[in-house]
Amino acid sequence: MSVRIGITAHLEMVIGENGEGSLHYVVSAPYVKAVRKAGGFPVLVPVVEPDDAAAVLDMVDALVVTGGCDVDPTNYGAPADPRLGTTDLVRDAADLAITRAAVEANVPTLATCRGIQVLNVAMGGTLVQHVDQHMRIDMYNEDVHAVEIDPASRLATILGTEAMGVNSMHHQVIDRLGPGVRAVAHNHDGHIEAIEIETAPAVLGVQWHPELMRHRGDHLALFEDLVRQVVARRSD
Repeated sequence: MSVRIGITAHLEMVIGENGEGSLHYVVSAPYVKAVRKAGGFPVLVPVVEPDDAAAVLDMVDALVVTGGCDVDPTNYGAPADPRLGTTDLVRDAADLAITRAAVEANVPTLATCRGIQVLNVAMGGTLVQHVDQHMRIDMYNEDVHAVEIDPASRLATILGTEAMGVNSMHHQVIDRLGPGVRAVAHNHDGHIEAIEIETAPAVLGVQWHPELMRHRGDHLALFEDLVRQVVARRSD
């Protein structure tokens, strides 16, 4: 039986050949490729009503919470910084609800970039709305900086290392951790690069984009772990 891995999508206007636009649910292709390379079956999860979050998780075995636009600061009670980027409150509501449901049910989950920020906000944490020099799109599949990993973390067990090089395509980072959230990796600036959830050990968030580094075993391991967790649960 295949391992169905849900990948959260977003709405994007697509212009057709006739010049007319229509809204499409969109998932970045590298997420699909990473899930498939890891042995999973990718399932696009559209932007849903928050009340439908539990139903979404009933249809998949594991979850990837994707990157994208900034999390609106109204979600954590902060005024907007002038350097805040594009936000989408409808997507925020869907992602936050699905992520909270995943934590509550301890569904195997990998939250990347915006996803780690959604995860922390879902748990009651806050974000720094802008940091300089961390948006290196030109090096999307290369090492931009190193991260130091807590040797006692599940992340270190998955990766088999306590340090690794990562890409960097973000301008927001975690500020205050939510209750029950533990920082398990940091970069040279002291910013949090990965988190784990005390009550949901199957849920993990990373600030980088491992799907863009899937050609490397250490990054692909994060997706392979989702498949491994599901297979292990089925055998119990």
